[in-house]
Amino acid sequence: MKNRSLLLSLAVASCLTAAGAAAEDPVAPDMSAWKCSKCEFQGEGYQSDVELGGGYLDDSSAKFGDYTGLTDKGGYVIADAEGAYTSESGYGLSYQMTDLGLDSRAIDVEGGRQGAYEFGLFYDRVPVSIWDTTETPFRRVGSRNLTLPSDWVYGGSTSGMTSLDGDLHNVDVGYDRDRYGIGGRYFLGQNVVFALDFKRDDRSGYRSQFGSFGSTSTQLLAPIDDSTDRITASVRYQSEGWFVEVGYNGSFYSNNASSFDWNNPFAPIVPGGDEGRMALAPDNGYNEIAVSAGMYGLPWNTTVAVSAAAGKGTQDAKFVPYTINPDIATQSLPMSNLNGSVDVTRADLSITSRPVAGLRVRGAVSYDESKNDSKQADFDSAVYTDVFPLAGSVTNPVYGFERFRVFGSADYDVYKDVSVGLGGEYKELKRTGTRQEVSKENFTDGWGRVEYRPSGYLGIVLRGGAQERKPDGYDETVAQQNGQNPLMRKYNMAYLWRTYGELVANLAVPTLPVTLSASSFYAGDSYTRSQIGLRSGLTNRYALDLNWAINEKYSAYLNGGHEQINSKQAGSSTFSEWDWKGQLDDSFDMLGAGVTAQFTDKLKFDLGYTYARGDSRTTITGVDAGNFPSVKSKLNSVKADLTYGVNDRLDVMFSWWYENFDSSDWALAGIGPATLPTVLALGADPYNYSVNYVTLSARYSFGSKSGEEAAEE
Repeated sequence: MKNRSLLLSLAVASCLTAAGAAAEDPVAPDMSAWKCSKCEFQGEGYQSDVELGGGYLDDSSAKFGDYTGLTDKGGYVIADAEGAYTSESGYGLSYQMTDLGLDSRAIDVEGGRQGAYEFGLFYDRVPVSIWDTTETPFRRVGSRNLTLPSDWVYGGSTSGMTSLDGDLHNVDVGYDRDRYGIGGRYFLGQNVVFALDFKRDDRSGYRSQFGSFGSTSTQLLAPIDDSTDRITASVRYQSEGWFVEVGYNGSFYSNNASSFDWNNPFAPIVPGGDEGRMALAPDNGYNEIAVSAGMYGLPWNTTVAVSAAAGKGTQDAKFVPYTINPDIATQSLPMSNLNGSVDVTRADLSITSRPVAGLRVRGAVSYDESKNDSKQADFDSAVYTDVFPLAGSVTNPVYGFERFRVFGSADYDVYKDVSVGLGGEYKELKRTGTRQEVSKENFTDGWGRVEYRPSGYLGIVLRGGAQERKPDGYDETVAQQNGQNPLMRKYNMAYLWRTYGELVANLAVPTLPVTLSASSFYAGDSYTRSQIGLRSGLTNRYALDLNWAINEKYSAYLNGGHEQINSKQAGSSTFSEWDWKGQLDDSFDMLGAGVTAQFTDKLKFDLGYTYARGDSRTTITGVDAGNFPSVKSKLNSVKADLTYGVNDRLDVMFSWWYENFDSSDWALAGIGPATLPTVLALGADPYNYSVNYVTLSARYSFGSKSGEEAAEE
């Protein structure tokens, strides 16, 4: 410490001496050779990059176009731009526009004045492409009323629909999600911050939905036409040693297609059974007020934080009738809408502290409750699929819960290179409202960890623990009322014992610019008190990540992973003790590799490769069951980018993206619209495609140069 103090004193004295000399001799230092190689900042003025070009996709694929917007064979426009403006007064504005020529486009604008206010606006579209190999005879797809052609021939089975082949037409299944947003913060002095944020999601399109009439079923295209608005607002006071914040959160869902009708393509089995109606998601809303506060810098380096919130969810969408079959007599609905109301309450307290050197402790207590006050009534005229009236009455259930959680952990540096830790968690859950099989349960989790870091180049962390979920009895009466085998246990309510462990290692080779990280994870689940239902589960996961900075111009990476998930269950075909067993084995493999090469000052090349494989096998033993065919998928993807710098402002770029995907799915393969006699399907094929996507574009920089470029000059 004395040597450090002496050096510090000499440094301060040198600075003061230099300052005095500068006052006497105002000659400025020569900064022409100074360079900030790590500085990336926008200097004053305006700077913008604009990229324009074209791309071509050599084949169509719904799966490849999912989220990318590259669904159809043909040409695409490449249009991107980003820029920023900064004034001497501290005002700044930046924007980024990405993939404007695609359906997956995005625009983001941010601005403000340092220490005074900030604002942002954004828009993005995500195309969800599900199938492009589907066919349907229905007209007005996407509307709330699906109709059949005027020449449709009804049949008792799909083989009797003699006009089907001529009435089928191709339809791509999917929808678009558009998101708009605006937000900002206003700083009132040094301590107070006001924040407001608004987001809106709009969805439009359609997706698969089955509709039934008795024992026949039709794969329909249900309309999607909804929006969700989310609002958050807060005010925060921040002092030197504490803060307090009050906020509001609101979410409001509106569905313009809350139900839809469709014609029954099968010959009606009862009078009036030629048309059906199905309810979709109802309008609903949620409002919440939240308060949080914290203190830090307390004795023993302690930080305390508390939060509390109260909210209410509501839903009062009008019910659809019991049936639209005019030949079935029903009573009036006992209420016109659910008048749904759910009160949500939560409170949290957390503490972190360092009471002695090398010891870190953390603790938290939380409580949350969901109280369902929705109206209940006896529905005494329920109708099964617009065909058969059901005897008796059905009361709509209401579900709620109360949950209490305690968490704690401690880490201690035993030696310079070794630290150990212990932790645990206890949760108690009480299910309220309508009776369920398990009304109360508790969950306990305990773990330990050891960390060994002998140097700055090597680190190893080993963690392991055990969990136990104990239900407070299983009400077999409720299970039987729900038509459930009294010996069966629902996996999310059954007794569970889990053991788990994880190993993580990081290595940096001092003599080589190489970093290596590896991890492995194990978890074993045992449902030892379940005679029928899920009996066991096993998860193994491994991962490896290697990065190599070969030199200033070349770098490479390699990563890979494997995951195996196995589960076993037992069932009964006679509603008694188990007489068959099932085993599900899922395996996933992933490999990634790539290189980056700066061949010359003007020529840069990036190459990346991704391989992924999935395999799911289901085996059934007992009661002459047999095995399901395997469900498999395999992906090979290559991306290459070549950039040539024509001058300081102009770059020409070429990219190539090749992707091949193969899958086999017994639930889809060979299932055409009329393959099954009692199911009129869409005839979707398993995903299989091989595409090439190439682009050629130019990027030009306008305006002043960035701070980094200016520093290099």
